[in-house]
Amino acid sequence: MATNESLERAIAEVTASGKPFETETIHINGVDFIGFVNAPTNLRELYRSGLRHDVDFYVYDDERYSFNDAWNISARVANKLLALGINPGDRVGVSLRNYPEWIFAFMGITSMGGVAVAMNAWWSAEEMEYGIEDSGLKLLFVDQERLERVGPLAKNLGIELVTVRCQHDFFRTWQAFIEDSSDTMPANEISPADNATLLYTSGSTAHPKGVLSTHRSICNALLGWEAAGAVGYQLTVNENPALLQRVNSGETPTPTNPPSTILSVPLFHVTGLVVQFLSSFRHGRKLVGMYKWDVERALQLIEAERITSFNGVPTMSYELVKSASLGKYDVSSLQSAGGGGAAMAPEQAKEIDKKIAKGASGTGWGMTETQGLATSIGGPAFTLRPKSCGRALPPLVRVKAVDEEGNELPPFETGELCIWGIQNFSGYWNNPDATRETLVDGWVHTGDVGHLDEDGYVFITDRMKDIVIRGGENIGCQEVEAALYEHPSVAEASVFGIPDERLGETVAAVVCLEPNAELNGDALREFASERLAQFKVPSRIWIGHERLPRTASEKIFKRQIREDILKKLELETNE
Repeated sequence: MATNESLERAIAEVTASGKPFETETIHINGVDFIGFVNAPTNLRELYRSGLRHDVDFYVYDDERYSFNDAWNISARVANKLLALGINPGDRVGVSLRNYPEWIFAFMGITSMGGVAVAMNAWWSAEEMEYGIEDSGLKLLFVDQERLERVGPLAKNLGIELVTVRCQHDFFRTWQAFIEDSSDTMPANEISPADNATLLYTSGSTAHPKGVLSTHRSICNALLGWEAAGAVGYQLTVNENPALLQRVNSGETPTPTNPPSTILSVPLFHVTGLVVQFLSSFRHGRKLVGMYKWDVERALQLIEAERITSFNGVPTMSYELVKSASLGKYDVSSLQSAGGGGAAMAPEQAKEIDKKIAKGASGTGWGMTETQGLATSIGGPAFTLRPKSCGRALPPLVRVKAVDEEGNELPPFETGELCIWGIQNFSGYWNNPDATRETLVDGWVHTGDVGHLDEDGYVFITDRMKDIVIRGGENIGCQEVEAALYEHPSVAEASVFGIPDERLGETVAAVVCLEPNAELNGDALREFASERLAQFKVPSRIWIGHERLPRTASEKIFKRQIREDILKKLELETNE
């Protein structure tokens, strides 16, 4: 097991002057952060770096696009936005499935200095209306499903729509949007401190919050994963010099397949956007898109495209190994498999490691507010600490647990987990109070509760935020409760998470009706689905006329309600 001293030595060697991951101090809003000297200045320069790779970049069904194709098409988008009078700093939205146009639109928006609003494509019409109004979108790219939700609202919202792969007669199509535009990329200045993305994340409020991030944060996060891998390799070499000799002599095998991964999660999710999509430019990694998650299709793609790494939410990797079709496909190209965004059960990790990951299973922890970058764990360390989400990724990230006064706690003492680093977001859009509460002296207060062990490995044991994490997606309980309260028959509602074998958690609700009101769970779910994305609608609802339990301060006693439901579910299971 590596000591802290040996880890610091490896970090110093990897980040030394003249090295690819040389670091420098960068002063931002009164805080000195660690940043990379060689990080791209902005996302446009990141995309430019992809041009040196003469290989497939994005594959979608029978469509194949090179890095050069993506550059040229996104330049057309960027120039058209400027021609329409959209200025750097203006918000432009994307609400599509993982079509190639999602990628080209995002690249174009951020290449001309716009702020790309990656809207949750699962949102209901009401949620989309909120996101459009809150972000102040100037233009929105939509596909057929999103057009059906937002098209009738476009005139009242004063927003221009560009439709992708749609059948209609009213709005400008994607082809018409780009066909008369230049494919020479704009050259206007984009500062590292300029905002690049606005992603919405659910929390403990009635509406999702917009997470605003700069070009600098994103570009440094991308190098952060690479540098952490380089530190891990250097650490191994320092502790096993014979390995370096074998590498230099050509004894160790080189990968037979070029790097590739499946875009397994939506691009509006930080994992899809940053971890899978944006990280592909630096090393020419092929990205293979899917219309939606389907385990059989994923296995087909792993074989056909010789996929080398798989990363999604933990349930996806587990579904691969549990699939009855696993033996039908050649998945030997996989060099690693894992997931983040939700806890991975130790027994799941063992099966993934045994059947597809070959000693390279792993998991991690991060947030939209940290570009998904925080901790990681894999290989032997994961075997030894299967309940940990890993150590802070060196050299950018620090993690600590704090008490209620904000004092750092020693190892094994439980408190709120906080994440520090240049990768952190710049603030919540139009919400300075929430920004001050969450972002303190460069530290993101995560709302997750846990501890660090003596070697810095992080263990999450609870959460302060009133959220459910369903298959890696955060769902704000207050947001769901607000939707249920809109029903005239609902007097009281309490929403919480219950365990789910496949998704980790799923949404549940206990509801008290108004006197003499009659309502069943199916009718209430249908009502909620008109106001909420389907994944937020409670899968189980218990309805009655009894007043919900209260605390001494007369607040609804959610913890007690959840405990009672869990006991009831346990009895049902044992019957």
